Amino acid sequence: MPTKKHFPGLLLPLLLLLLVLLLQLLPGWLLSLAQAQNPPASAPGLQVGQPLPDLLLPELVNSSRSSVRLSDFRGKLLLLDFYATWCSTSRSVMPRLDSLQRIFGQQLQILLVSYPAARDTRQTVENFLTEHRRPDGQPYALPSVVEDTSLVPLFPHEHIPHFAWITPDGKVGTLTGPEQVTEANIRRALAEGHMPPSMRHYDLDAPLWANKELPGHTRQYSFLHHGYLAGAPAGLRLRYKAGQISGAVLTNLSVLALYDVAKWQLYPAYGERGWILSKVDSADFFPEKSPLPPEAWKAQHLYSYDLQLPPGQADSLYRYLWEDLHRYSGYRATWEPRATECLALVRRGRRDRLHSKGGTPQNRLFRPEKPYLQNLPLSALLARLNTSNALGLLVVDATGYTQPVDLALSGDFDDLEILRRDLRRYGLDLVRQRRTVPLLVLRKVPAPDTVQAIR
Repeated sequence: MPTKKHFPGLLLPLLLLLLVLLLQLLPGWLLSLAQAQNPPASAPGLQVGQPLPDLLLPELVNSSRSSVRLSDFRGKLLLLDFYATWCSTSRSVMPRLDSLQRIFGQQLQILLVSYPAARDTRQTVENFLTEHRRPDGQPYALPSVVEDTSLVPLFPHEHIPHFAWITPDGKVGTLTGPEQVTEANIRRALAEGHMPPSMRHYDLDAPLWANKELPGHTRQYSFLHHGYLAGAPAGLRLRYKAGQISGAVLTNLSVLALYDVAKWQLYPAYGERGWILSKVDSADFFPEKSPLPPEAWKAQHLYSYDLQLPPGQADSLYRYLWEDLHRYSGYRATWEPRATECLALVRRGRRDRLHSKGGTPQNRLFRPEKPYLQNLPLSALLARLNTSNALGLLVVDATGYTQPVDLALSGDFDDLEILRRDLRRYGLDLVRQRRTVPLLVLRKVPAPDTVQAIR
């Protein structure tokens, strides 16, 4: 079983990545991470029923026009989609949005809104819209505002994608998540003026068991709720007290996604890889593989977990989550040696070109441009190599190198040859091998009588 490692310097980028990964596990349903997909909310913003000011949007891409005024959309139902190119849920709903735009034509305008707080630039948006297309190869029929500074303050939000529905007469109709953006809801809004209900907002700074709508008990440290929480985001939110982590709440995730949250922190080098499902129905974790309608699938297969930590035990958060899932989820994950095809990270030559020159530990391997690692172990590189790329194989560390390292890469983690060229500058290489390595095997176990975990 791999040695558990914690790297405080990696916490923020790993958590930022975490929602992306979870959302990839449940495309179409998981709203990214959490710890990842939480643009800062500021002023109260516009309320339902208030008119939308006639703003000029000067930066528009994927459109025949380079700029537009909001008044240009009068007479249409306008959906503002606040999104990010790196957010898996934002990406996963694009085909549906494109289809809806084509179905309703001039009656509807879906306008994507990208902004600096979501870490997107004009270039990243243009690259995204060039690379991501319809299955037939045609581009999305969705214009995007880029580097927005005027719409975001009007519609502050904590989770993306976030949708503002603007009525044909230019008023705020409702604010929703992506689940409510359906053909039926758009038809009702156009024909009858009835908007889908606004998202309910759970106070995730308070424990879930304190919510009067959920069953709860007193003096609990942890709580596992089975079923979909309408209006709650899908992802992870940490709580703080006196500057220290005091607990966490994870909402609307599958059991596999919950386990993956803990795995990312306890065994970061495995990234999003390393799982084997043994005699487990994948439809329990992936809605697209289930015959159930979406609402029924969510009710049966999503969970929410809340943990209030005892004082001084912030380092135990993910261990508690792992142990509670073992006890109460009906599943168990165990490390087992398995022979598998993988990419081994190996050293070439005798010269040490890796050793860190010191400085503040920094992991910038997940940023799109000029990624680098400073004064951190190779396990941080392994975490990046095992995440969100087209390599397709688990990358394992066969270097035996334990010292902190410095390295800078070109940023192309999808092309193996470019990646190998970058690594060779540091005396590293990736070699395809068949090795016996520890992998996480997820199995069902007899279900507990209750899914409320009481400590």
